[in-house]
Amino acid sequence: MRVNPNYTAQIVDLLNSTQQAQSDALQQLSSGRRISKPSDGPAAEAAMTAENSRSAAAVQFTANSESLKQVLNTADSTLSSVVTILQRASTLGVEAANGTLNQSDLAAIADEISGIKSQMLSLANTSYAGQYIFGGTVTANPPYAINATDSTQIDYNGNTQQNQVQIGSGLSVAANLPGSSIFSQSGASVFTALQSMISAIQAGNAPSISAAGIQLSTALDAVNTSRVFYGNTVNELTSNESYLSQEKINIASYQNTLVSSDTATAITAVTQAEYARNATVAAAAKMNQVSLLDYLK
Repeated sequence: MRVNPNYTAQIVDLLNSTQQAQSDALQQLSSGRRISKPSDGPAAEAAMTAENSRSAAAVQFTANSESLKQVLNTADSTLSSVVTILQRASTLGVEAANGTLNQSDLAAIADEISGIKSQMLSLANTSYAGQYIFGGTVTANPPYAINATDSTQIDYNGNTQQNQVQIGSGLSVAANLPGSSIFSQSGASVFTALQSMISAIQAGNAPSISAAGIQLSTALDAVNTSRVFYGNTVNELTSNESYLSQEKINIASYQNTLVSSDTATAITAVTQAEYARNATVAAAAKMNQVSLLDYLK
């Protein structure tokens, strides 16, 4: 048998290889990861990148949802105040219709309802974070304003559209109801009902006061119906946030399986690398002790 005269270089390569294998296995044990750089596992790294994108999207969708819930809760709180002052206006209308009040008392009631109408205008122009929430998709300017030629009339300057907010992959929800479907519905206008009550009380006309009371009741029902939208949407957002939270947990778990090391496998790799290294060192030592002639036949 002839010995390879370049065996020294081969042994060095073997030693370097076993040393690298041992180093890699020890790195896995210390870090708990079998992949520390893209070249360690290109397929796993690509999957990690995709999962990172999914996780970032889930975080953004959750942020969108939380922000929208603040707007919806503001709107619902506003409408709660609307209901309260409409109920007060209705109570005042009943008092004015009983026929026992003098003109001075009626004037005082009309003034109070006028104040309620002013409050209503302010509530209809509620904003959140600098955006008006009852103007449809027109959010930069107040949706309601006093008519320039008739101060008893309130004009709507918004539109009938709804803003949409993305809260999931391919999933969006309406972010608002336009004021025209809350405060100024045809046949159920809050402002028209209040002005009718004011005018009827100022005229001292009991039948007209009663008719205005019916208008107020219809407008109140419309507002309460609108509140259902806000409550339902908040519930939908809360449910979706629970889903997103679980999705983030699932993504993190899957990512862990992509890159995490198996402790038992890593320990075995360390042991095998150490054994191979020792064997290589022993073989090199033995070869250095034996004459080259021993390998010649």
